[in-house]
Amino acid sequence: MKLFTMHLLWNKHCRFFITQAPVVTVIFCTIVLSACAGWLPEPHRLDLQQGNTIKLAQLESITLGMRKDEVRRIMGSPMLSDPFHNQRWDYIFRFIPNKGFVRKSLLTLYFEDDILIKIDDSQYIEP
Repeated sequence: MKLFTMHLLWNKHCRFFITQAPVVTVIFCTIVLSACAGWLPEPHRLDLQQGNTIKLAQLESITLGMRKDEVRRIMGSPMLSDPFHNQRWDYIFRFIPNKGFVRKSLLTLYFEDDILIKIDDSQYIEP
């Protein structure tokens, strides 16, 4: 009887390990692969360009006193045209390279009665 009981217990333990083997294998492989993650190369990241690309020649060609339609013809539509401040146009440019530093540029134009009265290029950097 003792031998029969031992045989049943042994079968129960073997069945448990056989049914849990895939789970243990997955956990083991996950641990091993995560340990090797530092050795893997970095994934390729694309350069990301957002906003309006404003060239220095475009900026130099606009002058105070121009109308909105003339400015739009030279510069293009602004990236930001706030309905609550429709007399202000913001030309925003941001470039995030694969490696290196992020470049940001901001050019703000102010209008009064659809006439350009101020050009704020203090944060403008030519892309």
